[in-house]
Amino acid sequence: MNNDAIASKANLIKAKDELKLLEVGLDILDKKRKALMNAHDSKIKDRDNLNIKVNETMAKVSHSFNKALASIGEEKLENLAGLIPIDNSIKLSTSKFMQTDIAEIEFEDKKLTLSYSFYQTNALLDKALIDFNKLRSDLFKLAELDSTINNLEIEIRKANKKVNSLEKIQIPNKTDLIKNISQSIEEKEREEFSKTKIVKKNKEKKSS
Repeated sequence: MNNDAIASKANLIKAKDELKLLEVGLDILDKKRKALMNAHDSKIKDRDNLNIKVNETMAKVSHSFNKALASIGEEKLENLAGLIPIDNSIKLSTSKFMQTDIAEIEFEDKKLTLSYSFYQTNALLDKALIDFNKLRSDLFKLAELDSTINNLEIEIRKANKKVNSLEKIQIPNKTDLIKNISQSIEEKEREEFSKTKIVKKNKEKKSS
């Protein structure tokens, strides 16, 4: 028999204290899970709204690029694309929320500097590039949101697993243990009471 299951008042007190700790842990985890779920729902809403905006703008930019492609040709467009400067200002950092990594993309929000001569292209391509450059902050924000949503989902699954373990296994097992110890103690006390009564009766018979 496990020492925890030995029917003693000390073990009963210990089991009740452990049950209280498990219940406190469950309450904390449940609050954490709800906070994570609220944050997750909020980020999903932000991402969906931003995604609509980005898709609408991307459709316009794509239309401008297709027009530019038709007017200057694919080969020239590819050559011009190679002249667009690479943005080296992008940096990735993270912060914490409920032990969850929140992605943050930092960059210099500066005006696009075109590296080619205007005679090499036309207004359609210039407009498409400028509009696409304006999209950068929204695209980076989308990346932040997608990363954060994914990390929140991982933490929510972890919290659900711990909550389920407490609710369905640990707390019921501890409750059953307390019940069994209590019943065993009560049974022992009844037996001791019966023995005491028998001993008392025997003494009374002898004395009479």
